[in-house]
Amino acid sequence: MIYIQVEELAMNSTPSKQCYACTKPATTKEHAPPFSFFPAGQRTNLITVPSCPEHNNDNSKDVEYARNVISTMFGVNAIGEQLFADKSIRSYDRSPALMYKTFADIRPVQLQGATVGAFTVDTARIANVMSACITALHFRETGERASDWEIILPNMAFQGDVPAEQTGAWYGFLSLFRQIPFQVQATNSPEVFEFAIAEIPGGLVYSLRFYKGFLVFAFRRVTDGGGSQ
Repeated sequence: MIYIQVEELAMNSTPSKQCYACTKPATTKEHAPPFSFFPAGQRTNLITVPSCPEHNNDNSKDVEYARNVISTMFGVNAIGEQLFADKSIRSYDRSPALMYKTFADIRPVQLQGATVGAFTVDTARIANVMSACITALHFRETGERASDWEIILPNMAFQGDVPAEQTGAWYGFLSLFRQIPFQVQATNSPEVFEFAIAEIPGGLVYSLRFYKGFLVFAFRRVTDGGGSQ
């Protein structure tokens, strides 16, 4: 239960009066992951960190995009599917341009014996949301502000014109993360969101899972000198 003790320490110390991502005064709270990822009935005792208004609101468009895309992913549970039906479709009703942009090149593909739709994903927008989420979780766990995260999105597939050598190297890289002995942390809505932490030489590695089907890994970037930034 070390992470609970760290949270209590952070909330009772001077840094708790400052934003999780910068040193500006914290006048609000940021949810990690974003509040809109949670459907009604799954919104109690969510993880929050102190935040300035800028770091609470400046990526709201990316949050909407990421939530909509993640809830369409093959393999998410019934809660993710229902979130798409309840929130994402309303989002597209409000902004048809967002829907057309998101699914501009959607096409049928075969996956595990089923016909599903494949479309090009703006991974930079999803990585931006996940980086903010990891920054918040890391602050909660350690009291440290760190934004230099490398975000890995295993659910994203390559397009057909990528050389086999490149895809093979990528899947080999992903297999290394699956061998890390992560320690799962307690969350109030594991069917929506759960995360785990592992300590390796050089720092911490995080694993996030949304709706039991969308996986994210994150680790600190390394400088040319070999150390963490």
